[in-house]
Amino acid sequence: MNKKKIYGPLARFLRAGVRPFLHRWDTSGAQKAQPPAVYVVHHRNMSGPVHTLALLPDEPRPWVLHVFLDRHECFAQYYGYTFRKRFGWPAPAAWAAAGVLSLAVPAVVRSFGAIPVYRSLKETRDMMEQSVQAMLRGESIMLCPDVAYDSAAPATGEIYKGFLQLEKLYHAGTGAHLRFVPVYCGKTKRIITGKPVCFSDGAPFRTQREEVAGRIVDGLNALAAACGELERRQRKRARATPHNSRLMP
Repeated sequence: MNKKKIYGPLARFLRAGVRPFLHRWDTSGAQKAQPPAVYVVHHRNMSGPVHTLALLPDEPRPWVLHVFLDRHECFAQYYGYTFRKRFGWPAPAAWAAAGVLSLAVPAVVRSFGAIPVYRSLKETRDMMEQSVQAMLRGESIMLCPDVAYDSAAPATGEIYKGFLQLEKLYHAGTGAHLRFVPVYCGKTKRIITGKPVCFSDGAPFRTQREEVAGRIVDGLNALAAACGELERRQRKRARATPHNSRLMP
């Protein structure tokens, strides 16, 4: 099993520098899983992966969209989509911000050992193979499969299920099952990991896929409830809902 540090000097420096600012976070519920594991994080508009990389007592290699590993593609993504289209910034401000981020972000994500995520079939196969080879070396993976990745809602909704293919490839090579570990980062300043979700022997992968995906979502939502996030959301909705003190006849 691989014992060496996964993250590079820049990633370790950033983690050490950020943690003092997150001293109020309760990390007692965040446990390192037996490697190799796949940490499945509720994205929550970047809050999940950022806090997981900063606070999790492990060094999982994150899946990151490939554009953030290349300076020119990173600039195009931030300028053309994030700042201009999504946030509606004026061109000069978007250009300046994208220029700075496109210099910093690729270096940071590479130092975290990021595995680039692609959308084409051939490149996806390469990504899966790279991930499996990392796990065979005893390294863990971190990913965020939310369909609505930009949602700030505490509950996890629909997720992409393609990442579960890792189980099929890993099991074919080792005969063992992967541990998919739910991770939740709450606005109540808690990071918490759940019980691993695994495939089982005796049933084909395709018949277990939907059931395992559902158990992962249920695990994430159970963690949200344990953090008090779902109750907090309900109270907010209740306060925002007008009440009629009396119904007129």
